[in-house]
Amino acid sequence: MDEIFKQFQNWFLSKKDTWKRNGIVVDEAGLSEFGHQYWIKLHSNNGLGNIVLYESNGYYWVDFEGGNYDYDIIFQRAGIEFHSINELDIYEKDFIKHITWNGGL
Repeated sequence: MDEIFKQFQNWFLSKKDTWKRNGIVVDEAGLSEFGHQYWIKLHSNNGLGNIVLYESNGYYWVDFEGGNYDYDIIFQRAGIEFHSINELDIYEKDFIKHITWNGGL
């Protein structure tokens, strides 16, 4: 696993307890067997989603995609380039709001 993937994994692991306190369950996470990507699959009582880090020829990007069961809200931010893993925090916060929203935003 290269350095960016390790940083992404550490970023994800640092969020996991907060997500759990907010009702988000991580179903699976890991490095893809067939492509150079690290994926996180998660759900809440109100929705589900994926966060994926991709790499191709030294180029890295992240996709966030999720949906809300009750309010038919889709969250999709794709092709996010970054210089620091912490730049993903703003997208992660919006993503979490969308998959946990119960009408009280």
